[in-house]
Amino acid sequence: MLRSVAAVVAVCSMFVLAGCQGTTSDAPTPVESSDLTSSDGGFDQHAVVGVVLLASASTPGPTSGGVALPERFETDLTTAGFRPDVRVASAADPAQDQRTALRALVRRGAKVLLVEAADPSALSSEIQVAHDAGAVVVALGDPLPASGTGGDGVSSDYRVQGTDSDAALVGKSVAVVESLQRGEKPSTS
Repeated sequence: MLRSVAAVVAVCSMFVLAGCQGTTSDAPTPVESSDLTSSDGGFDQHAVVGVVLLASASTPGPTSGGVALPERFETDLTTAGFRPDVRVASAADPAQDQRTALRALVRRGAKVLLVEAADPSALSSEIQVAHDAGAVVVALGDPLPASGTGGDGVSSDYRVQGTDSDAALVGKSVAVVESLQRGEKPSTS
């Protein structure tokens, strides 16, 4: 009888330990994806949308209408019903700040990451972590890296190219997020 109890305890312990194995990244559980790399199945309208910008975005430019880009993203994404989390990299070490910001946004559960990269090639591992988490990565302006191992490599899912004004860039970006929220493939033209 004692041997039977010991055997049952040993088997249960193996099942418990097997269930304790976690993911290899700090990413939350991904949402359903048809291509197994990103969240294209739609998501909650009130989802977190991460925005990672360069330090220069904090200063209103000639096409900004006096409104800095981070504030415009915050306002327009909130108006569209999302929960924006806008991060601005420092001028001292923008690539490191952006890597840190992307990882933090993934841990927070952002469904979409809008990224104006200081050094696109420096973000490969963060983009992979975002994809593993089921987040969609959208490059703002310059394309993000297309490198890595296995098949098509690591790159942003979509790209919003530069526009004539900050308002147009933010408007196109919000339209992309709204399309993704509905589970549609966005038009970035």
